[in-house]
Amino acid sequence: MSDAVPNDGRRMKIAVPLFGDRVSPHFGASSRILVIEALEGRMIHRGILHTGRGDGWQLARHLAALEIDVLVCNGIQRKHKEWLRHRGIEVLDNRRGAAEDLVTAFIISGR
Repeated sequence: MSDAVPNDGRRMKIAVPLFGDRVSPHFGASSRILVIEALEGRMIHRGILHTGRGDGWQLARHLAALEIDVLVCNGIQRKHKEWLRHRGIEVLDNRRGAAEDLVTAFIISGR
């Protein structure tokens, strides 16, 4: 599966588990998720979702229920990654850095 989602003018929801303002080191370890909605290459909505403490499965189910299109994360277990992909969520893993910077770059470039 490709690491890029084409910018086809549709609305896109992007989620990033947070550690402070950075991408969390491991999926499922964060109780805060940055959710950004983009349209036609620009951010139209930004919010922080407080999920409480849970586990990777709880977070994965929550993202699927929110109809997230893209998950930007760092470490993620293969079983969670495959489950999310099976539900149509593009998983961009092994990403490090400031969450908003990564999402902004993704929105602009499509990767």
